[in-house]
This record gives sequence, structure tokens and C-alpha cells, in this order.
Amino acid sequence: MSQNLDFNINLYTDGEMLFNILKVFIRDYKNSTWPHEIERVEFAKKLLADALKAFEEGIKAKEERIQQGFYIDQDLKIVEEMKTRLEYWKNKYCELVGEQL
Repeated sequence: MSQNLDFNINLYTDGEMLFNILKVFIRDYKNSTWPHEIERVEFAKKLLADALKAFEEGIKAKEERIQQGFYIDQDLKIVEEMKTRLEYWKNKYCELVGEQL
């Protein structure tokens, strides 16, 4: 039954929206004193960190495939764009949370 409850987000196509939503939530509620909001912020931090790690793993997998010779010029451009986005969001995470990933 629990397999039917899994939910996936494509970080390449929808990552920016997810990252933005989590950023706003963390920023707006990180100084809350309400226990339920503190718990939600911690969950949002973990979700953002996990999503960024998954995004980074996706980049590494794509780079490995490129190194094996399976690519077109567009793939190189996509990987560079993804790296730029990842670096931006890692820095944003550090600003929000106060720690590096």
C-alpha cells in the first residue's frame, strides 16, 4: 500500500518552483516559536537539502554518461545550466539555514 503513496517531482523541470516554495517557507517561519511551525521548518530544510543532493546526483550521472561519449552538444549546455542552478540553490540554502550542504 505504501508504494501507492509515493510522490515524485522532476527536479529538472519543476525544481525551481519546489526550491522557491521551500525557500519562502523556511525564510518566513524559521524564527517562529510555535512547535508545529518549527517542526515544519525542519522538514522543509531536510526536504530542500535532500532535493539538492538528488539534483547534484543527477548532474553527476549526466556527466558520467557524457564522459562515456553518450551526448550531444545540447547535453553539455544542459549540464552547465544545471551546475549553475545547483550552485545558486546551495548558496541560498546556506543563507537560509546558516550551514553548508
